[in-house]
Amino acid sequence: MFAAGLIFVYHFANEDTFFGTRESRDTVWQLTYGGVSAVSFFYLLSGFVLAWSARPGERKGRFWWRRFAKIYPSHLATFLLALAFYLWVGGQLRLPVALANLTLTQAWVPNSREYWFGFNGVSWSLSCEAFFYLCFPFALALVRRLSPRGRWGVVLGGNAFVLLLPPVLGWLDLMPAVKPSYPVYMLPATRLVEFTIGVALALLVKEGHWRGPGLTVSSALALVALLWGVHHLPEPMHYAAATIVPYTLLVAAAGRADSRGTRSVFRQRHLVYLGEASFAFYLVHELVMVTGNEVFRHHPPIATVPNLVAVFSVSLVGAFALHEFVEKPCQRLLTRRRGARPAAPGV
Repeated sequence: MFAAGLIFVYHFANEDTFFGTRESRDTVWQLTYGGVSAVSFFYLLSGFVLAWSARPGERKGRFWWRRFAKIYPSHLATFLLALAFYLWVGGQLRLPVALANLTLTQAWVPNSREYWFGFNGVSWSLSCEAFFYLCFPFALALVRRLSPRGRWGVVLGGNAFVLLLPPVLGWLDLMPAVKPSYPVYMLPATRLVEFTIGVALALLVKEGHWRGPGLTVSSALALVALLWGVHHLPEPMHYAAATIVPYTLLVAAAGRADSRGTRSVFRQRHLVYLGEASFAFYLVHELVMVTGNEVFRHHPPIATVPNLVAVFSVSLVGAFALHEFVEKPCQRLLTRRRGARPAAPGV
């Protein structure tokens, strides 16, 4: 839920048009300036969890079907809600944009915010995830063949790649025809590196070869990067480079603590359930914001805290509904028909 919550507050600061005073908006904006990097955390965690829970001998087709059953019904449901909203406010349906969204290929289109953020804007990241799932069986097989030293090489080399990509692209001007944010934020091929780091981390932790700080230190480093580091680095580094090292440490530390059964507030039942519903929360929260902007467009500004609580609460209720009435039943139905067990919760 950490990544989904961070993205929520980031979007709230940027997209809520009936915000309170300018001063309160600026304060929230400063605190959430690095929120865009939460996508990077999600990609690392996704690779980690999938590798940790991988089923020995599972056929590629069955794995891909399980992932489809996990994410696509909720994606389709929120696409239809976004389409209804879009038509309600007088928008015109562009079939190519809709098809790119429905096929989860929108992130492969360079220089087009209409494709990236069309309909349910946050679904662009699922375009990257779909590519990761396609690559996962091959990436896992490759990383499994490596020695512990080789897996460390994947982690360190991947971190170096993410750190160096923004400045190298800027210095060499390798992609002058595309916006600087595209290769470091949107392009699935470059974001695959973060996912693969997560795969290597999972195997290192699972087999006892990980050496790194604990959960407290890793969390503190992540907070320093989020609240201080991003303010002192160029914008292209906010997407992942500024936080890749502490996020790597945090994912590994959390995985190791969980595998050891370390007592933590995050193991409480209600927080575990929130984690399971975090994917649904991620999908609905921006729809709640844009709908609220339309409904309250003639309303005076609302104080920041009540506004934030209201938008969060409605998003949470929507997430629970999507999780309980779409995600879980569709996943059970689709995996039962193919004879596959459902995917791990929250993945």
